[in-house]
Order: sequence, then structure tokens, then C-alpha cells
Amino acid sequence: MTLNNQDKFKTSDTAQAAFLITEGYGTPDIEYNGTRAYFIFSRENPKIENSIRDWDTARAETNAVLFFNAYQSLLRRIKERY
Repeated sequence: MTLNNQDKFKTSDTAQAAFLITEGYGTPDIEYNGTRAYFIFSRENPKIENSIRDWDTARAETNAVLFFNAYQSLLRRIKERY
């Protein structure tokens, strides 16, 4: 699930969040809503829109090792919360 507004991009997709980290958009804030975690990225960098579109259209390409490390890091952050 992806929610959008003008200043931030919010997604519950852990893999998408890991991809955005790998692409250099920083470490997201995490917002918890019951049992679901949402990753919140700033839209300050206008290139993030292209990365989001690439992910949504299955055209994303990135470094697999960096992606895996980012994904594991996000999972650890979520687990530390619960």
C-alpha cells in the first residue's frame, strides 16, 4: 500500500523502502499503525518520483548487496519495535 502527499512518500512495502534506501534517498522514518509499519521518505529530491515509478513498473535496477543489507536493516528496526 502506498500513500502520497506533497512533502513525503509513505509505503508499507519493505522491499520498496529498501530499494529507495539503496538508491540514496536516506533512511526513512517508520510510523506504526497497529501491526503495520509505514516507511516515510522525503520528496525533497525530485528524482524519487522516477525511482518510485521504476519500482511500480518492475523496471527497478539496483545493487543487490546494498538492497539486501537495507532490507535486513529495515526488518531489524521493525522487530525492535515489537
